[in-house]
Amino acid sequence: MFKQLMNSVKSNLEALGDDARLIQDVSMGLEREGLRVDQQGKLSQAPHPIALGSALTNANITTDFAENLLEFVTNVYHSPEDLYQALDEIQAFTAENLGDELVWPDSMPPLIDNVDEIPIAQYGSSNAAKMKTLYRTGLSHRYGKMMQSIAGIHFNFSLSDEFFVALQKATKNEQSLTDFKSDRYLHLMRSVSRFGFLVPYFFGASPLMPKSFLSGNNNDRFEKFDDETVYIKESTSLRLSDIGYSNNKCKFTVSFNSLKDYVADIEHAILTPCDKVSHIPIKKDGEYQQINNHILQIENEYYASIRPKQVLKSGETLLAALKDRGIGYVELRSVDIMPTISTGISVETIRFLQAFMTTCLLTNADPLCNMEYEQNQRNLALIAAKGRTKDLSLNVQYQEQPLQELLQSLLEWIKPVAEILGPEYSATIAPLSAMITDSNLTPSAKILNELASSSIQYNDYCIEKATQYKNHYLTEEVLSDEKREAFKMLAHKSVERQKALEAEPQADFDEYLSNYFKSI
Repeated sequence: MFKQLMNSVKSNLEALGDDARLIQDVSMGLEREGLRVDQQGKLSQAPHPIALGSALTNANITTDFAENLLEFVTNVYHSPEDLYQALDEIQAFTAENLGDELVWPDSMPPLIDNVDEIPIAQYGSSNAAKMKTLYRTGLSHRYGKMMQSIAGIHFNFSLSDEFFVALQKATKNEQSLTDFKSDRYLHLMRSVSRFGFLVPYFFGASPLMPKSFLSGNNNDRFEKFDDETVYIKESTSLRLSDIGYSNNKCKFTVSFNSLKDYVADIEHAILTPCDKVSHIPIKKDGEYQQINNHILQIENEYYASIRPKQVLKSGETLLAALKDRGIGYVELRSVDIMPTISTGISVETIRFLQAFMTTCLLTNADPLCNMEYEQNQRNLALIAAKGRTKDLSLNVQYQEQPLQELLQSLLEWIKPVAEILGPEYSATIAPLSAMITDSNLTPSAKILNELASSSIQYNDYCIEKATQYKNHYLTEEVLSDEKREAFKMLAHKSVERQKALEAEPQADFDEYLSNYFKSI
């Protein structure tokens, strides 16, 4: 299997010749979530700070599910260093405008006594704002608020049109450029489906969680870690395990074999009622409880570790954009927040993810059937929950193989691409190789070992880290005066933009919803 993978990457790189350098022409972005908490680690009940702008219209600082769940969104950058700096600056500006509040530094939430501490995000009175809040209301009824309090990092990735033109010419492909790009991104997605378990193994950082998160579910798998916290000894990422994000209500399939099939499958899920959520009224006492009773309310509800994306025009849905302009970039969603780093992700991790995604795109990936896709999902969940188990094996492409051998082969597969990207990329390989032979070197094990060897409880550990990062941003002058003023102006303009939207005539909300789905 890996000989075939290596040969396909080698073949495409050799066909590119001198143009292989074009794999360096990358565009990347990050989306990092983080809960606002007080000095004791309790979820903030204050509204989204006005100094950060409008959560509806600020492109860099918004909210995710909850009013207290911040989301930092970078612009597009072309190097890991610039991307890291951009995220660092967004978080610095946020820290300066949170008063006494902190940003929780972990993917799993703090101790939550009552789900009412997780208020659904509010975006204003415009129809677009109401739609965002309603979608989240539906999620709360379908999956519960506790699951929605989990935070993570999404890594957005694309290569330049110049690269795709060169690869298309080198491989004598006669498709349109739009179709060729979409097909290569689908090759990437199929490879991530098969081999994406390496992300939680190498970068998983959520091996424990507050016991309040369980709410009586799957208790027998968890052991007590401290008075407030439970864990699974060999876990790497509880966020990615079956306790975390998943479409676990209505069964449906999504193809990664063609863009036409992918769009058709998502459309089917959006337009097809599901008896598992039909008990939730669409309206109750005149108030919407969910957008609809379908498998998915909208495209965003499809929780996959990798998704195709396209830059949207005003008022455009993702499916319409994919149909019109193909896949513009892909979003990797399986990255945990690293609690030992102020930004939640390191430059080295960004470099490795870039090399991994590039390798996946250059690999000619066989079609992926539903049975194999489901096995790949089981592999991801197994690594998330039990990834550091000794002598663990996975079934990959219908072959049972030892995890250590799989991971070592995957690093060998990525090495040629890392070498072209530069020595800083090649340097990311050796530390990961060491984690294969000694799982105690993985981030998840390090966190557990650090806590076990100290007297501090996990909740206090996270508060200590959050306070440390807050002080860092307030004292280290991460922001230049010019950049600070730019963020202030962006926040101000976003508030004005929200006001302008709300001043526009608004159609009846029922009509607005109906028109939204006409484009599907």
